[in-house]
Formats: sequence, structure tokens, C-alpha cells
Amino acid sequence: MRAVREALGAAGAIEARLEALCQRVAALHEGGIAPLYLAGEDELRLAATSLPGGGLGGDYRVALGAGVDGRAAKERAPIFLETSPGVLALASLPLIAGDACLGVLSVQTSGAAGPRARALRETLLEIAAAAAEEIAKAEREARTASRATKVSAINETGIRLLSLRDPAEVARETTSSGALILEADHVVLRLQDPESKRFVIKSYYGSADARAQQTLFKLDKALAVETLKTRQPRLHKSLAKDAALGALAGGVRSALAAPLKREGRPIGTLAFYDKIAADQFFAGAFSDDDLAVFARYVSYVERALENAAFHVATARHRNFDEETGLPNADYWGRRLDQELARATGRENALTVVVCRIENLGEIRRADTRRADRVLQRTAEALRNNSREFDVVARGGDAELLVLLPDPGARPEERVATLARQVAEEVGREETNGALLPALAFGYAAYPSEGADKSALMQRTKTARIRMV
Repeated sequence: MRAVREALGAAGAIEARLEALCQRVAALHEGGIAPLYLAGEDELRLAATSLPGGGLGGDYRVALGAGVDGRAAKERAPIFLETSPGVLALASLPLIAGDACLGVLSVQTSGAAGPRARALRETLLEIAAAAAEEIAKAEREARTASRATKVSAINETGIRLLSLRDPAEVARETTSSGALILEADHVVLRLQDPESKRFVIKSYYGSADARAQQTLFKLDKALAVETLKTRQPRLHKSLAKDAALGALAGGVRSALAAPLKREGRPIGTLAFYDKIAADQFFAGAFSDDDLAVFARYVSYVERALENAAFHVATARHRNFDEETGLPNADYWGRRLDQELARATGRENALTVVVCRIENLGEIRRADTRRADRVLQRTAEALRNNSREFDVVARGGDAELLVLLPDPGARPEERVATLARQVAEEVGREETNGALLPALAFGYAAYPSEGADKSALMQRTKTARIRMV
């Protein structure tokens, strides 16, 4: 018994100590064999054995209630089998600590008989009690250390997430870092598309190939629907036994899922699938401890997504005009600086155009709503009749700007065509008797009509084309 306690109390990983325990127990009787199982949610997993190889060739599991060892775990009572009266052949000993069954120590002998068999039973019961106590202690320490490590990692990742301003970067960091912290085989992030209102996959991190991803994403779609209904983080320890998700689970064993919210409204879902431990070849199940860590991680992700959305909105507000949806004058000015730097004196490298609605104030005094429509239609007409790489912006209350890189050999013709198309489009919706918008176009070609920004903008102040 002393040797057994020494094996359990030795320094090192619990797996190594359990293997040493199995070897000591097997040596109690000549020809003995001793495997030890640890308990999961509804099964036993082989954790150590006295046999050479240590069980590393596969992941051996026994369902609760299956076989002698499964029955001992389920009933939480030792089972002794004899080949004949008084001759002990097998002992299956549940490892009980408090109210929990932590596993089973199974011992096979070559046939201990008589007083020796009775003494061996008592010794094995003492060993099982000592093993249960040591395993419970090791699991408590491991949980505490793991939780502390994960919480620390989450805090570091959370700070990194909150520093990101691009929602796409937040999505990628969420799945990749989350998988490492919670040891997940797959992570799927869904966010609501602002136009379709559907919750679409924005980031996936994991080991699945294209075909496996299709199966996983079907499961994730169903889990996302359920998660959005419950509106709470949930642990699914056994997806195969879930009435709603079992048919879609495939080889996925367990999952963590949570809705992502902003101001109480769901904006997406985050799901982790299958826990992969470094010392196991096969997926394990997430635990209640994992759920607590996951909930903490989700809170950081929600804040990071909100923070990134705020920066995007701020940037848009800083660079765009809300009334027309066009870039503002500051943004347009920066783009003009960039084009001038690229032009470097090249003939007809760019042309700047200023479109002014000369009577917008008069129209506004007569009908404010119509004035807003005229401004918006003029902005749309300029956008519709410009090329994709042209830059249309709002320069002032009644002033719209257009930057035309590489307008061609005759930029004045390009501007005249643009003015005519815009005037036709704006005037098409005007009713008879209404005051027609008066559009004035000033423009300047680089470098012939201005070699720098100031000279170009000064030249555009002169209206060279008028359209009504």
C-alpha cells in the first residue's frame, strides 16, 4: 500500500502517476493486469494501464452500464468476480470522491484464492479510495490552473480584439484566438447581414476540409437558430443525443454556443465545436468550466464588434456626407492630393470639376423637401454618369465635386458630356411650372490650367458651362 501511495504522490503529470499506479496494482498478484478509466459525461475513457504501450494506439471508451466496468461506474459499487468460490479473478472498483464517480480501476488476477484473495480485496478497496482522492485533487488543481491560464489568455486577447478597428479583422481574430484558448477543433462566427438580415458566416477556423465544412455548417445553422431563440450561452455536452441536433451532428461530439448582442439585440452567434486536448487523439467534450470561460470570451467579442462598428461609423461620418451619401470635401481633397502626387506633370493627367446648383437657396425657400430632392438627384446623376474610379463628393451646401483621373486627350469634351447627362437626368423628374435647377460647371485640367491644388480650385470658381 505504501508503494501505491508513493506512486500517486510522486511529482509529474497525473497521467504518469496513474500509469505507475496501474503497474503497482498489477504487481500485487502475479500475472495481474490493471487498466484505469476516467469518467466523462456518460462514458469511461481509458486513461492508464499496466500493459506495455500505455493505450496510446487508440481512444478506448466504455459506455456507462456497459460491461463489468461500465456497470460498476453506473451503480457506483465495486464488483468482484470469482472463477470459483473464493478465487478472485476480476475486481472493478469505482473511484468515488464525494458524490462523484471519477472513474474505475479494473484489476484482473490469475486467480487469487483463500485468505490472500480476501486480503487483496481489502487492499484494492483502499487503493481505489486513495486513487479517487488523488485524482479529485489533481482535477481540482488542473481546473484551477487551466481556468487561470485561460482567463489570462482571454484578457490578453480581449485587449487585442478591442484595439482592432476593422470588423473583418475582429471576426478572424475571434475564431482563431478562441480556438486556441478553448482548445476547440472548429469555431464558427455568424453575423447579421445588414441588407438581407440573415445570419451569415463571417469567419471559420478549424481543421475541416471543404466537404466536412458543408456538414459542419449545416449543423451550425441549426444550432444558430436554437441559440438565437434561447438567447443564452449554452453547453451541448452530447450533440448526438440532442433531439433537435442529433441528426446533423455527424462526428461532432460537443459544442459551446452563444448569441452575440448589441444593445440587447442579437447581431450574430459564436459556436465552438469539439474540444481537442494535446494528450488525446480524439475529440473530448466541453465542460461546465469551459462554458464559464466561453461566456467571458463572448463578452469581449461583443464589445470588440461594437467597438469596430463604432470606428467604421465614425470613419464614415468623418469622410462622408450623410445627406447625399457622397464622400465629403476633406476626403475628396486627400484623393486629389494623391492623384497630383502620381501625376507629376503628365499632360491631361486629371481634371477637377465643380458642379454648383446656383438657385438651390431659392428652391429651398419655396420648398425645403424639393430642394433636398434636387440635391440628392444631382448627386446621384453625377455618380451615375461618372466612371468607377472617378471620385464624386460634396463640397458645400450647393456644391458637388468630381475628380476625373485620366479624362482623355480632350478633358473639356468629357466635362461637357458629363454636364449634359447630369442636367438631363436631374430635369427629367421636374414638374411643369416648378423652378428648374440651374447647374453651373467649373473645371480645370492639370497641368495646363493649374499646376497645383490651389490653382486648380481657383480656376473652377469660374462657371464655364451652364445647364438648366
